[in-house]
Amino acid sequence: MDLSRAVVTGDAVRRARAIAEFEEWEFVVSHHAMRVAEIDRVDDIPLSKDLARREVTLDLARALRTTEHQVWGMVHEADTLHTRAPGVWESFRAGDIDADRTSAIASTAERLQTREAWAALEHSAPEYAATHTLAELRSWLRRLRARLEPEETQAEADRAIEQRRVSITHNDDGTSWFNALLPTGLAIAIGERLRKAARAIPSIDPATGERDRRTRDQKQADLFADWLISNTGTVGDLRAEIAISISAIDLLGYTNGPGLTLDGEPVGAAWVRELATSEHAVLRRLVLDPLGHVLDTQVLKYRPPESLRQALHWRDGTCRVAGCRAPVHETDLDHAKAYDSGGSTSGTNLRCLCRKHHNMKSHGHLHDRHLDAPLQHVERYRTAP
Repeated sequence: MDLSRAVVTGDAVRRARAIAEFEEWEFVVSHHAMRVAEIDRVDDIPLSKDLARREVTLDLARALRTTEHQVWGMVHEADTLHTRAPGVWESFRAGDIDADRTSAIASTAERLQTREAWAALEHSAPEYAATHTLAELRSWLRRLRARLEPEETQAEADRAIEQRRVSITHNDDGTSWFNALLPTGLAIAIGERLRKAARAIPSIDPATGERDRRTRDQKQADLFADWLISNTGTVGDLRAEIAISISAIDLLGYTNGPGLTLDGEPVGAAWVRELATSEHAVLRRLVLDPLGHVLDTQVLKYRPPESLRQALHWRDGTCRVAGCRAPVHETDLDHAKAYDSGGSTSGTNLRCLCRKHHNMKSHGHLHDRHLDAPLQHVERYRTAP
């Protein structure tokens, strides 16, 4: 089967699966509505009616070999979309998006508060969902909500931060999971500090002359444990090197849009402003005009300078292969046209690829059709006409 036929056939299979999922949802919604209407017409006490409605959900769950929770989720999310974003439901009906993407959009629609935000979601989410992975869609939805309703999003984040905690779960093999619920910005800072500290550990122990055979994950786990055991402080001072982009007008407080981490996760503008006042903060201007002055500056050598490397990290966000979420600090800078064949070391010829996809490209198994556009630092969405 040639490539074009495989693409067409694959798209038809995907669409057929999505339509089959829609038919399941539509059956559940219509049958549930019909039976509930019958129950509501009966002259009975409220408790009896409530139990009868639960029986309807249980019957559907048994018929579909699924759980009552999943059945109720279909009913509730369909009702949310019918009320707030009917265009998304129609995209589901057409097979443009599948059940998982529909559910993710419905969850966001439920949390949005204004009709203007519902309209922006309805007119933009189906198009994005149809061309991106589920993980990319969920990240995009978080950014969109933070941009559309920054005050409500920040209030929710503040309530969630009040629930921050640590938990320990013991396994049966002598290990345990140490879990901490933290603000997103702090979690990113901790992860970045661990990554850099692990990379800085010499491969040869200077005291013994022996090779350190630990993996990167093992080094990070050991550092994490050592820091917690040895540190007695109670007040932290953020010293990790993390990168966050934010619009100048948001930083100055004229608007309240979120900051974005390198991998596209939104963080509150108030936290970014507080971070910017730290004596350790370094502010760099990143010009995001279409010409990309920094990115398109050609360097007459194979290895790009650090300024160009950082700019490319900001531009791409993650590995450029569609659907790959490898963070930029785990990627290589690849020349689209080989340097030995006359390719320039410039923003127009360089892109971030994780090691796996870089190796595929080097051996001729990665083509431009596999690549996605760079990360957008300004969210694009359409409002209702």
